[in-house]
Amino acid sequence: MTRAAAEAGLTQSALTRQVQGMEHRLGVDLFDRTTRKVSLTAAGELLLRETAGVLPLMDEALRRLGQEHLAAPREVKVGVSRSVAFSHLPGLLHAHLRRSSQVRTTVEHLSSADLIAKVENGKLDVGVLCPPRRLTATVSVTHRMEDVFHLIAPASLELPVIPAQGKRWPARLTGWLERQSWLLLSRDSQTGTLLRKRLKERGLSPEAAMEPDSFDLIIHLVALGLGISLVPRRAVAAFPRRQLLRRIRLPEEFQRTLAVIVPRSARMPQHVQEFVGNILFS
Repeated sequence: MTRAAAEAGLTQSALTRQVQGMEHRLGVDLFDRTTRKVSLTAAGELLLRETAGVLPLMDEALRRLGQEHLAAPREVKVGVSRSVAFSHLPGLLHAHLRRSSQVRTTVEHLSSADLIAKVENGKLDVGVLCPPRRLTATVSVTHRMEDVFHLIAPASLELPVIPAQGKRWPARLTGWLERQSWLLLSRDSQTGTLLRKRLKERGLSPEAAMEPDSFDLIIHLVALGLGISLVPRRAVAAFPRRQLLRRIRLPEEFQRTLAVIVPRSARMPQHVQEFVGNILFS
């Protein structure tokens, strides 16, 4: 209670009176008190759980109040999924930085689950990710982009000769792929799960030698000769040492969808609307 009072800028006795006043108005005890400790009752745990989102919402409301009416510095908070390659960022940020350099931009690198949660509760204005099959009703999609994948290998690796057979996967190709050392994006990500599913549908279940959480890191590791991998074509095009890589042509291309999401319920401030309008992401 002493630490909580200090955090709230109150004396311990003043905080105790406030808690007792809450309990009196609610007609229920929120804390079990003994001479040794203070702990939450079941009613207190329920109230804490159900109101956990109030403080972030208040923080966000005060931030926007300051930006729109009190001349506070304007800011756009952007979250980028770890499966989004660096080569995707110019389409997201370049036009905004050129046209609105006076607006501060912060960028966080997060898992998809954390990113969606932060957009939902207003801690992020914009998120970029490979979305799950169903997004919650609390966010909306402003942009989508189809992202094509290439299978890459070290330039030194001897590749098999595969005859053209339309979209069929020759046994020689699948057998060779199964024998390789694979670098696959972490299975904890939406994209990592999607790629494994697509490979399995083609009769492949490679064991990953490593599971990095970044395609940019994977491309560097392939260039060092540590394995083969499926990576976004855009990320390969931006890699400065492409001579260290070889593309393995597959009977068909793998794709995923990237999306830009924003909170559905909140009215976006003007500078956030301009940021979204500046995105070159399609």
